[in-house]
Amino acid sequence: KKKYDLNTNTNGEHRAFVVTGSYEEVFPMDIYPMQILKSCMYKDLDEMEALGMYEVAPEDFALTEFVCVSKQPHQKIIREGLDLMVKEIG
Repeated sequence: KKKYDLNTNTNGEHRAFVVTGSYEEVFPMDIYPMQILKSCMYKDLDEMEALGMYEVAPEDFALTEFVCVSKQPHQKIIREGLDLMVKEIG
């Protein structure tokens, strides 16, 4: 019988978001986590502001990162988005 090392490592591979609707179920606020994540990924400052980026912190996305079937680094994406906003907007 062969043993497998089960982990969540993506081996450096880029993955697409799989839309399951589970982010909204576990997210602690009444905003759209998937849309904020996507706007951070393509660095759209106007959309990030419109979706409520000023109200979130990377830690708010810990549960969405845990339940993500794509194993995306949500907290890292949000941190990079917030850093971009501080750099560009001030």
